[in-house]
Amino acid sequence: MISGNYKRLSDTLKMLRKEAKLAGISFSKMVWQTCMFCMKTRLGPRYFVVAGMARKNFKEADKWLHISAREYYNALDKLNPPLYRKLTQSKLSEKALYQLLHIPTAPMLGYFHPVVGVTKSGEALQTAKSLRQFLQKLNGSTVMVKPLEGFGGTGVLALAIRSDGEELQLQSVGEQQLYSAEQLISAYQRNGMQPEFMLEAYIQQSAQFASFNPSSLNTLRLWVLETAPDQAEVIGGYLRIGRAGKVIDNASAGGIMCPVNLVTGELQPGLIKKTPHRDDICQHPDHGAPLAGVVLEQWLQIKQFAEKVLLTLPHTRFAGLDITMTEQGPLLIESNVAPDKDGAAHGNIPSIKLQFAARKLCAK
Repeated sequence: MISGNYKRLSDTLKMLRKEAKLAGISFSKMVWQTCMFCMKTRLGPRYFVVAGMARKNFKEADKWLHISAREYYNALDKLNPPLYRKLTQSKLSEKALYQLLHIPTAPMLGYFHPVVGVTKSGEALQTAKSLRQFLQKLNGSTVMVKPLEGFGGTGVLALAIRSDGEELQLQSVGEQQLYSAEQLISAYQRNGMQPEFMLEAYIQQSAQFASFNPSSLNTLRLWVLETAPDQAEVIGGYLRIGRAGKVIDNASAGGIMCPVNLVTGELQPGLIKKTPHRDDICQHPDHGAPLAGVVLEQWLQIKQFAEKVLLTLPHTRFAGLDITMTEQGPLLIESNVAPDKDGAAHGNIPSIKLQFAARKLCAK
């Protein structure tokens, strides 16, 4: 235990020493600022570093707009009753909810399950044979395959479908791995459980969103909060950009996060999750596409779309919405009704607004 605590302390001091150099301040000042922040907010030193609070361009007043994990989840329980969160945590019920409420999203093509699997047109989708026949009808297209539950993009595949009428080839975009219908089913079989997965239409993102990284679907993670009955506000967000050859944009897969200026829609220098230090990424590290300074097209429309989505979702007063842009307009990928609190550090989002909204709700 002592050696473990010593290592954690040593690693923390090493992190703070490096951040002090990056911020251009003395190590003693770095330690002092971090200790004051941690004591006042009950957040940890890593959060302080991830948010870049010691950097010269970080406003002192903004440090005190972040709440602790306990305060965050207490507020969340009041804003989003836990009993209703499962509505969007299962992709099957989530997709059905979006379609019922006419929220623009990627069309669902089918649900594979050995007993109750079905296509959107009502045909059985329960065996390798029925899956093969269904996919052959989609020859020449690309489909998304997703597990019903999960996070971080785990298990998500984009499959290019090729068929000569008899032989079916399913090639994953990015990894270039080939699957047969049987192999695809096996890939989604958990221990002791029957295999199941969803099939969705592949989204063609807008030219601007594709320019950030063409292989991945690049999405905005926007924190949206209900501020009054029938009123919502985007309180922060960042654009998530995938790496070259990757299909997903998740930070856990090495993706880049660029905070967005809420007024102008301008992308700020990006960061990645593998290091707590903000990297100030201005160009895509794999191919040089410009990131920082780029102004998102139709930014006002995107914000209005996000606010409307939140007000449409039942029993949900706060969400981290994943949104992409297409040539037809914004599209909802998924809702996160309990997003990771550290997202506030990544995008310098004033999470204290959740606490204010929860108190206001309880005072009614």
